[in-house]
Amino acid sequence: MANKSLLIAGGVCVVLALASFGIVWSTGSNVIDELESIDINDYITGPNTSHTFTFIDEDGAGSSGLYILMNGTYGDVDEDGKTDVCQDVVFKVTDSQGVDVTEDASQLTCLASDVNSEFSDEMLDELPDDGRVIFGYVCATIDSEVEYKCNIGENYTISSEVSIYVFNADEYDLAFLGGLEQLFGSGLFAIAGSCCCGLGGILLLVGLLTGGKPAPMIGHMPQQGMASGMQMQTQTPVQPIGEMPQQQQYEVGTDIDSSSVADTPVSVWDN
Repeated sequence: MANKSLLIAGGVCVVLALASFGIVWSTGSNVIDELESIDINDYITGPNTSHTFTFIDEDGAGSSGLYILMNGTYGDVDEDGKTDVCQDVVFKVTDSQGVDVTEDASQLTCLASDVNSEFSDEMLDELPDDGRVIFGYVCATIDSEVEYKCNIGENYTISSEVSIYVFNADEYDLAFLGGLEQLFGSGLFAIAGSCCCGLGGILLLVGLLTGGKPAPMIGHMPQQGMASGMQMQTQTPVQPIGEMPQQQQYEVGTDIDSSSVADTPVSVWDN
């Protein structure tokens, strides 16, 4: 006989696991669609000679900041370590009070791609072949090697004599990070569902193989040491109700030798 409690518990676990798989599939599919729909060009503004933005750091872990770009291709014909198209271009950063904070809030790089160099702007370019080059960074506080002094909530204006583009790298990274976190959460949920499904399968199997033991039949167990088919009489014969118990009767004079009997009775008072 199967164990109903284990069967019910196993069935519930399996149902919950199947439901979790459905949720994970739906959520994961939506997140993947959202990640694929992210277009880097939505985070690039320009070309223009002036750009104003508000510095924020939503996760408190530092900001990827803004990348400053201009038209051109990566190349270093004169081999001076600088990208040729931007080595004479500069930009300025001012705060909401009009104070020049270029030195504190930005970094002008214009580093060319070189196999001998440890870093180049092209390494950070998400679209290296789009006809634009990176040549500077603003408020990229996530970079521990450079000390950017940017105040959260402050409005900064980036200006240049040539038309430039501004890529909001922080917003772009956060968009991807949010999607990846959802995928990670869905993965953990799927693992939990798999464990629940496995547990449910085990409970169902154990429930099918186990159950209550039948009660032993009294009076029909063979006695140890007896041959098969032989049983010991353990019950006392039942006396019918209303009948007196029968006593063993003796007939007087039966089996008595008359020669051994005294002819004259003896009284106990004669002594």
